[in-house]
Amino acid sequence: MNIVAITAEYNPFHNGHRYMLQQVRHQLGPDTAIVIIMSGAFVQRGEPAIVDKWTRAAWAIQNGADCVIELPLLYAISSAEQFAAGAVRLASNLGCTHLSCGVEKGSAEEFHTLARLASSISQPYHQHNGKTSGQHLTEALCHSVPAPLAQLLTTPNALLAMEYVKAIEQAGSSMTFLPIPRHDTHNDTTITTAVASASAIRQAIVAGTPLTSFSQVLPATVARDWEQILTKGIYTDYNRYGDFILYANRRAALQDLQSYAAFAEGLENRWYRILRQAPSWPEALKAIKTRRYSYRRLCRMGAYTALSVRQTDMDAAYATGPAYARILALNQHGAAIIKSAKKRLPVITKIRPSLQTLPERAKNMLSYDLAATDLQYLCRYAPSSRLGQQDYYQSPIVI
Repeated sequence: MNIVAITAEYNPFHNGHRYMLQQVRHQLGPDTAIVIIMSGAFVQRGEPAIVDKWTRAAWAIQNGADCVIELPLLYAISSAEQFAAGAVRLASNLGCTHLSCGVEKGSAEEFHTLARLASSISQPYHQHNGKTSGQHLTEALCHSVPAPLAQLLTTPNALLAMEYVKAIEQAGSSMTFLPIPRHDTHNDTTITTAVASASAIRQAIVAGTPLTSFSQVLPATVARDWEQILTKGIYTDYNRYGDFILYANRRAALQDLQSYAAFAEGLENRWYRILRQAPSWPEALKAIKTRRYSYRRLCRMGAYTALSVRQTDMDAAYATGPAYARILALNQHGAAIIKSAKKRLPVITKIRPSLQTLPERAKNMLSYDLAATDLQYLCRYAPSSRLGQQDYYQSPIVI
């Protein structure tokens, strides 16, 4: 049986995501099982997801997925390389036969070519001359590939797709890579048709745009949920999150920053000086930003300070891979996949019993997931919904 892993954030789930699930089954057959490896409370750009992970997982099951597994935080807020490596290793342990992602264009063969070339480039991630690591890698690849492949590298999802393939090859996995052409542009901020990017939808929500203005880009079940979410205020207030970052940094000592993930090359000194005086997180970002560091990397570093993510814990996670599979939602088809996966790694359905049985490495990794959920809930608009320790009270959603 084909078991396809899709790494996603569903932040939020929209018609483009449903289309991808439909296309996977169209290409591989109606009996194909689909496992979603989803970022939990935080997403890769380094901020809380707009709604909680159980709601987003339920949307996936309602619209064609069979099982949703949480990608541990230490991978979910990492660079594209480590994000992909964590997802691929988890998918492999779940018994997946394929890994799929959305791309603007490009074939599996082309991404395999790029991945092999990227693996051969010596130290591609050093940053100098005012360029980010992604820019360095893209430039190095563009000098090594034919023009059509160089053009492919300019599309938003190409580097991440390449990292998935590179991770599959480096892990020695037999998984097949299955790229699915997108109907939307990843970072497009406009909503004009039945398909729009998650970025555009988030911007509409944060701006207070009426649901009727963008409900056409959401599956019916998701649109109905958003009516309640908006009415009750149970979604993320990003200004509130920014204040938590400022507070964490005003309390942090310089040696704390030096122990956090990604703080290197003296950036911690500039960061320490600016964050102790900045009146808002957006203004702090503008003051810190240089051509050498992308906004996305700086946003992830903000999350590292808010959640006290240690570089040593990141390194350990990268070396060993995900230590468990945390189930967020599933159907009957997904339950069979999980039953088989239990032979290869611990499966978490409830937190308290798992904390009694997991090895210390897994407990430490899980502690970051729990902290991220607490912070995300604390950043909600509605005070009455800012509840703590929700990981202890939520069970996997069965649909």
